[in-house]
Amino acid sequence: MKFVRLCSFIILFFVAATAVAKPVVEKIRVGQHGAKTRIVLEVTQSAKPSVFTLPNPSRVVLDFSNILFKPDLTSVLLPKNEKMLIQKMRQGVFKPGVVRMVLDVKAPVTPTVFSIPPSQQNKKYRIVIDLRPREVLGNKKSSKKVPSVAELTKQAPLAPVVRPKVPRRKQDPIIVMLDPGHGGVDPGAVGLKKSREKHIVLEIAKKLKKELERQKNVKVYLTRDKDEYVKLSERVKMAQRRNADVFISLHADAHKVRKVRGGSVYVLSERSSDKEAARLAREANDGDLFAGLDISKESKEVQNILIDLTQRETMNRSSALGQKVLKELGGVTKLRKGKVLFAGFRVLKAPDIPSILVELAYLSNPTEEKNLKSQRYQTRLARALAKGVSRYINERVRLKN
Repeated sequence: MKFVRLCSFIILFFVAATAVAKPVVEKIRVGQHGAKTRIVLEVTQSAKPSVFTLPNPSRVVLDFSNILFKPDLTSVLLPKNEKMLIQKMRQGVFKPGVVRMVLDVKAPVTPTVFSIPPSQQNKKYRIVIDLRPREVLGNKKSSKKVPSVAELTKQAPLAPVVRPKVPRRKQDPIIVMLDPGHGGVDPGAVGLKKSREKHIVLEIAKKLKKELERQKNVKVYLTRDKDEYVKLSERVKMAQRRNADVFISLHADAHKVRKVRGGSVYVLSERSSDKEAARLAREANDGDLFAGLDISKESKEVQNILIDLTQRETMNRSSALGQKVLKELGGVTKLRKGKVLFAGFRVLKAPDIPSILVELAYLSNPTEEKNLKSQRYQTRLARALAKGVSRYINERVRLKN
């Protein structure tokens, strides 16, 4: 009897182990990018579906072997966009060991499917499904060769941007890259009392470095530690070479209207959130003609997809960092707006590092210029910024270890 129970236990153990070993789809995202509809499946293990299309009505079918879907596809909200190609989605067991995912589409499409391995920022495997209207990609009139699914899948693992992201070990220090804006021949904003932005932000950056390094296992680097000019592209590369976990660019603005005042925190967006953000982005971008990203020599199609996915994840983390810093900044100075803003700053365009740009105050405002020149006030700013960054590190970086 004991032997029978033991055998039963062993059988149940192996059945359970087999179930656990199955890839699990934990999250599904759907987005519209121009004429292209993209579905991203976050999966616990690598999975490679077979893909084909069916006509009348138009459908895209993906068959997965031994996979589990946590989300119910019928409950996934689709973006309200007139260009959205999907009408609805569903999944079900097609036959033993095979789960079928069906996308009902509005018109014939050309699907491309590939996977992305885990990264330091995202521990899950991702299966990316891109749908394009048949008339845009792959019709008979087009002279451009359409890459096959097999070709795209083969090319997929290429995501190096300047250097591969090194997996973090528990004992590795958390790296923060501080970027004091301007420098050298570029003074930045100049106040009414001739205060120069390049000097003020460097002083605050040095104070912020000391505050952050009071934390256990945090290492801080500066893109410049003296009055010198550093290209925007080189600032981004410095952070990438250091394998930075956080990038913070410090600035102090000027405005033709002297009464304008307040601090702001920006994260990257290709579409600026307001006119002031657009003006700041244009002026900052004049300092360098390049984005500073050394893209590897691979298929443009797959490069753009990988960078887009990575950058969207990074922008979400940047927003979380920005919100924590903005909250602490508001305890020291008036805020221009009580929310994180968006602009197309080149210095924020590292697609793999959460990055924010902090406008500490307006040098063109007499009160704020006086404050920014004060060593005591600079220390208060540095401590507030350090508190916000530390909250982000403890919630978003340390937990990944």
